[in-house]
Amino acid sequence: MLLISFTSISPRTDAQDWKSGLGLGVEKMQKVWQGISKSTQMTQCKLASRKVHTGKQICVYKGANNTFLGIYNDAWGFCSNTISCRYDPNSGKTIRSLVVAFAKAKDKMD
Repeated sequence: MLLISFTSISPRTDAQDWKSGLGLGVEKMQKVWQGISKSTQMTQCKLASRKVHTGKQICVYKGANNTFLGIYNDAWGFCSNTISCRYDPNSGKTIRSLVVAFAKAKDKMD
């Protein structure tokens, strides 16, 4: 009786697992748990402005210590009254600067 065995050798993929989205999250959390880095602080942000320009909309939110966040969506889309956003104190952004930058970028795209 003749027994033939074929072995397929594939490249190791588990060495690259840390580059996947899940791996990056786990790696970041391990650094937080080890005290190497700090976790992201979040704050409550309230809707401060809503501007519609050429079919798109920007919802600008303001949080603690002048934390600002702009979210873009379709015109007349839903803007929540409050959201949880990343704490970025005194970022130098303003409601007006975010709205103006949105309008300029939208004009360049059209």
